[in-house]
Amino acid sequence: MSENNSNEVFLRVREIINETLLRDVFIFVVFYLFILSQSWTNIFLLLFPIITFSFSFFFRIINSNKHRYILVTDLITYNPLGLERKHANRLNFATLVQLILLFWIGAESFYHPQLIETYDLFFNIFFFLFFTFGFYWIFIDIWKYAKIAISLKKINTNKTLSFLNIRLFRLISIANLITFLLLNILNIFFGLLIDNNILSGFAYYLPGTGIENSSPLFVSIMPFIFIWMSPLIASVLFSLIYKDLNSITPADLVRSFKELPEEVRKQLIDNFAKINTKFKHDLDTE
Repeated sequence: MSENNSNEVFLRVREIINETLLRDVFIFVVFYLFILSQSWTNIFLLLFPIITFSFSFFFRIINSNKHRYILVTDLITYNPLGLERKHANRLNFATLVQLILLFWIGAESFYHPQLIETYDLFFNIFFFLFFTFGFYWIFIDIWKYAKIAISLKKINTNKTLSFLNIRLFRLISIANLITFLLLNILNIFFGLLIDNNILSGFAYYLPGTGIENSSPLFVSIMPFIFIWMSPLIASVLFSLIYKDLNSITPADLVRSFKELPEEVRKQLIDNFAKINTKFKHDLDTE
């Protein structure tokens, strides 16, 4: 990448794409095409892996291209959202499991349509479990990686400028765990009610529904809550983490490294101004 490109605020598409990103997209598209080839008439359930993969894709882009904004990559550890690579991998795994379950239930509706009623509860529990688990999983150890630190190897100096507040981490952990457990307990509860004909669910027609007079898949109201609640809560929690960590001001940075040569301090400030818009705004107003 040329020097001019490295100083641009917005990256071109060809600069964002890399091998890992292409691999994730390729695997997702192939799996998704296999599912679409089954001729699903109702695409509601097919939206869940798209949502999970969108989050994975977002973190993969950040992880793959964050270094482009930093002039010296081994100088700053900038993880205001935690370790994006781990988030992407975990969400990608959850996406693949959802795709496999969708393909499986679609195939079963063709080849063993009489067993759909047997698989009904099993699918409802595990499909939505993995959807919510993906968003739960990315927060369980975020305290280890969510930080902003400086590493100066030449003078053997390592300083953590900002890290996740323990009180906020506890709040996030509790909210994350309660959301995950509550949604899945309610899903199992409603699933059991539907399975025992105590409650009538929503009929969801699979690709093979109707073959040998097979019944549709019955889902509860919970999926309509899952599809927006888990991503929304995850977005809110990440916003809180990002806001908590990105409270560094230019004055704080200079004060923390006042013993360093002016050239090194200037390099640090330039790096932070590139990756942190709030820091850049504070710098411009000083």
